[in-house]
Parts: sequence; C-alpha cells; structure tokens
Amino acid sequence: GAATVNTAGVAGALAAGQQMLLIDVLGAAYSLPGAVVAPTLASPGSFEDRIQQQAAHWLDKVTGGRRDAPIVLYCSDPNCWLSYNAALRTVAAGYTNVYWYRGGLQAWQMAGLQVVPSGM
Repeated sequence: GAATVNTAGVAGALAAGQQMLLIDVLGAAYSLPGAVVAPTLASPGSFEDRIQQQAAHWLDKVTGGRRDAPIVLYCSDPNCWLSYNAALRTVAAGYTNVYWYRGGLQAWQMAGLQVVPSGM
C-alpha cells in the first residue's frame, strides 16, 4: 500500500535532491514546485475500469516504466481524499514506492514553503 508522508518529509526529500514524482491531483491554480498535474488519476471507479488503464499507461510513461519510482500524491488539504484515491490507483497499477501527502497544498503553504503556478 501507500505510506503517509508529512510536509517535513516531502520538503526534506526535495531539499536533499531526492528524485521523486510529485503529482497534484487537484489541478488548482498553484502547485508544489516541480509537480505534475494529473486530476484524472483521482477519478472514482474501479481498478478494472478504463480510467485505471489510462492511469497505468500514463504512470508508465512518466516513470519510464520504473515500478519502484518514488511517487508522492497530494491535493488541497487533509480533508481532500482525491489524492488518497490516486494513491490507491497508483498502487493498483503495480507501483511500490507510493506516498500520500495528506496535508497537501494547505499544509505546504502553512509551513511557509513556496508554491508555483500549476504547470510550471
């Protein structure tokens, strides 16, 4: 399954230069620096649906097929469960190094960390 990670964990890993795929599943105006926006990944449904197939294909593309690539998924705040859905889909696609950043954009900003316009 996916492990939960906090703001210090994500910020510390980024500051240390650790390579990770940050995925913003909300698609709001602002994101964490370096994040890729992928709201479809958080869509409801089943692990056998068309969205799961598309998600698995997209993840293979952005990770170069590395199932052990560190992937951090987040959305707006601790009450947004879209990133949890996305983490479940990512694990179901066979990825083994999946992290759910539950605090999301709100916790990141409350810690005084930089956000950038989405897609930057």
